[in-house]
Amino acid sequence: MSEESLSKIHEIGEMMREESLRHESKVDSWWNNLSEHDREFAFYAVCKRIFQGDLKDNGSYRYVLYQTFGFDPGMYTRGMDCGYMAIHNCLFDGEDLVKMKSVNRFEVIDETGRAYTKYLDKGEGIKYSLQDDDKTLKVFIDKKTWKEDL
Repeated sequence: MSEESLSKIHEIGEMMREESLRHESKVDSWWNNLSEHDREFAFYAVCKRIFQGDLKDNGSYRYVLYQTFGFDPGMYTRGMDCGYMAIHNCLFDGEDLVKMKSVNRFEVIDETGRAYTKYLDKGEGIKYSLQDDDKTLKVFIDKKTWKEDL
């Protein structure tokens, strides 16, 4: 890629960043000028739609933006800029973690098949822990850790 092309790409990136900052400033100003009542209504309306689209409908990022909120595709990047895509992904992953609390069998599968299977006894539960800078997943199965979560 030529030096001129790289310079243009950098220039476009800077323009996009500046526009994003201007937009964020406008939105913050709009929010700060709302009455308490209007902020409550805006908060409620947005949370209701996120709950419906992400948790009840289990929709994709695009589904929630386009179907639940009724936005056009131009909102895709704005949703990323404001952090909604990260929220969406956390909600999606979080739902799976909540469901894992009720498992009654734990299995480890490798290239040979089932390397380990543990059927949980009544009252046993599973607790998960990330360690070593989030590079190690530890799974604890026992009655003590399960009771602490109740």
